[in-house]
Amino acid sequence: MFKNEMMKRRGIIIKKLLIIGSGGHGRCCLDIARDMNIYDQIAFLDDNHVHETINGCDVIGTVDEMSSYYPEYSDIFIAVGNNKLRKKLSMQAKEIGYYCPSLISPDSYISRYANINEGTVVFPHSVIEANANIGEGCIISSNVTINHDAVIEDYCLIYCSTVIRPNTLIGSLAIIGNNCTIISGSKIKACSDIRDGSVIEPSDKYSFEVGV
Repeated sequence: MFKNEMMKRRGIIIKKLLIIGSGGHGRCCLDIARDMNIYDQIAFLDDNHVHETINGCDVIGTVDEMSSYYPEYSDIFIAVGNNKLRKKLSMQAKEIGYYCPSLISPDSYISRYANINEGTVVFPHSVIEANANIGEGCIISSNVTINHDAVIEDYCLIYCSTVIRPNTLIGSLAIIGNNCTIISGSKIKACSDIRDGSVIEPSDKYSFEVGV
């Protein structure tokens, strides 16, 4: 606290991040946020671990207290694996006034021509190629490859070691399991749950629903 006060007096901007969720996913997001080396202070909100310290990071309150920490914390990251709940909490945070940054591991490869929208996390050793478009609030797990011109809509979860081939379209809130291959030109409908190891081709019956 003393250090923060001295920095304020000297006109130094203290950059703070609030992470919602201190479970396994939240702890991994904390690692990525630290690796990015842009935040001076990071704290958790979590209903189950209030006033605990997890991986060197304090749990300062509950999720329902989100509004109480704005604008002391202007940046917030929703580290919740459930797609629908992640979307709900993201909407609440934005209404309060928070900015939802993306957390992108320095050990991932992102083309300068790819687009990643806010609130998305990209784990280590993922590859996102030229002109791929990643929506808001997505989880791109480790060793995922998203080829050029693929579109991932908002609040999707792509598990480890999956390959999304060129010119595919993944509908919002979809879950793509581990070690899947989504063949070029395939369209996955919103809210789909694709099991581990699946190979999806354009001829498969996954009609696409826009914006669900």
